[in-house]
Amino acid sequence: MADVGQIIDGDRALSIGLLRNFEGRIDVNLKKRRHNKGPPVSDSLRKVGQGKVKSDAGKIKGLLRRHPVFLFLAVFAGLMGLFYAFALFTPFYERHFPYYLGFNAKLSGYILKFLGQDITIGGATISSPAFSITVKQGCDAIEPTALFICAVLAFPSAFSKKITGIVAGTLLLAILNLVRIISLFIVGVYLPRAFNLMHADVWQGLFIFFAIFLWVFWLLWTGKSQMPGQIFQG
Repeated sequence: MADVGQIIDGDRALSIGLLRNFEGRIDVNLKKRRHNKGPPVSDSLRKVGQGKVKSDAGKIKGLLRRHPVFLFLAVFAGLMGLFYAFALFTPFYERHFPYYLGFNAKLSGYILKFLGQDITIGGATISSPAFSITVKQGCDAIEPTALFICAVLAFPSAFSKKITGIVAGTLLLAILNLVRIISLFIVGVYLPRAFNLMHADVWQGLFIFFAIFLWVFWLLWTGKSQMPGQIFQG
């Protein structure tokens, strides 16, 4: 019986040794897997996303270097977007804009009186026995002026020249708007059938053209008659 017990003890010890050896191998394999597994999936995805963002940003910068006119157009569009946001959503603009319209009507009315027209001025309306006109949004030169100012600001040039161009261009466009109001009133008195044509077709297109012409003239005045891409590259 003693021999049988010794055999059993020997088998038990052998089994325990085999189990410990197997557990050791499993532990080693788990450590190897953890070591070779690398960072968690979330970290990998984050790094991939960051790499993609950097790659996209690099592509955009490269595009702007190769085609700088896109930068000019982007800045111009952004500035015009800010202008429309200010005009549409700012209570200051809505509150004070009627005073600006009335100011244009008064100045135009004074000039018409000087020219011998029998008129009266009430708010933004100029009236006579033969015809009356009301200065409304769209007849205020605001959008063409904003177009000109944004184009000047978006173009690379000395800040002092930008200020000079903005002041001079704004004054010229304001004077042109007075000429528009006065001429439309006179057309309404003497050629009423041509009023709609002059108001909707001639003057609106002429204003946009004049704003672009002023910007081109400002470019020539700054001594930078090249295209925007050449300016950015220089």
